[in-house]
Amino acid sequence: MSVKWPVITGFLIAAVGQGWYGLLGLFDNVKWMMLLARFLTGLGVGNIAALRVYAAMASTPKDRMRAISFGTGGFVLGFSFGPVISAVFTPLGEEGIRFGGFVLNMYTVVAYLMVLLCIFGCFIIYFFFNESYVGIVTKEEQEKDDVTVSMFDIPAALICIYLFMIVNMTATNIEVMSSPLTTVLYDWKDSDSIFYNGIALAISSAISVLFNIAQGATRIGKIDKRKQMLFGLTFFLLYQAFMFPWGFYYGPLNFLPKGVETTEAGGCYAEYLWCNDTTRVPMPIYFFCFIVFFGVAFPFVETPSPALFSEILGPRKQGTMQGFFSLGGSLAPVIASITSTAIFKYSGYRYVIVFQAITLLVAVFLILVFYKRLVPLKVVKKGSESTISEEN
Repeated sequence: MSVKWPVITGFLIAAVGQGWYGLLGLFDNVKWMMLLARFLTGLGVGNIAALRVYAAMASTPKDRMRAISFGTGGFVLGFSFGPVISAVFTPLGEEGIRFGGFVLNMYTVVAYLMVLLCIFGCFIIYFFFNESYVGIVTKEEQEKDDVTVSMFDIPAALICIYLFMIVNMTATNIEVMSSPLTTVLYDWKDSDSIFYNGIALAISSAISVLFNIAQGATRIGKIDKRKQMLFGLTFFLLYQAFMFPWGFYYGPLNFLPKGVETTEAGGCYAEYLWCNDTTRVPMPIYFFCFIVFFGVAFPFVETPSPALFSEILGPRKQGTMQGFFSLGGSLAPVIASITSTAIFKYSGYRYVIVFQAITLLVAVFLILVFYKRLVPLKVVKKGSESTISEEN
């Protein structure tokens, strides 16, 4: 039942993956070595599943929203610092400083820094993390208190998993698409895209963290979780609406000069034929949508969905189901990165927006249709018709 060692193991695997990435300059077959490095990193950070299980099982229903809000706020804060750190080291450039095959550039320095952070995380978990579980009803307690923890509502649980997948797909699209998108929209070279998008993401994430804190510390967190999620999804949809390349935006987009790469200048590659009839979203609208709409939307979907999922499961051991929850969140980036990159390359970002909007509208539809079933599990007293809400 302990989560300490799975979390430490995850950090160590991620550290190996990041270190491997930093040393890619020493290998000949860089492509496959890079894929292995990213695989190890992804495998390692899967330890968040163990932390999510602990947050659900170490908190009572009354304070679960608070626990998950602060946990999500910490995750978002860390997520936001990734691009910021990358932006800080962009002056090193892609060439950087070389010592034979060993390279210190804008990419590898960040990887080495992540190695140190992973090791520091292991230190914190080993020496300062104390486990305590209060959010489950054991078999002994069920017999003693004469209560029954009934089967949870499977469709309701699956909807929460889908909502969490949507959040992760959107976050991945930000990470994957922001640089190539601003390269074609505003003719930014790669280093400029990383720098300016890093700043925008940092501000957006700061807004998200403030709302996460508000959810955990104020009455905002007491608002019906279904309403919070609908509110967040509305802001996600507003982003799609404003970022769609409407005909009244100016265009078309510019192409890269022949023989020039995006490391030197910005624009569309020659094979991006869709640039000929695609308009340019005004830069102020792009930054407003990125910072405000995303900053508000994420905490109102990313925090209530796991909290509600935990309440739907009820006061039982949740390791397996929380594992499926995290699996959904892990599969989403794979799906999003592959589909969005392919759509962007062959059809432009217009259909990336359409794809995202459809997935969000499906989420809204599911919440509205199953609204009355997206509620905490009722713990039933044996021999009576009375129930105890998981919220109490």
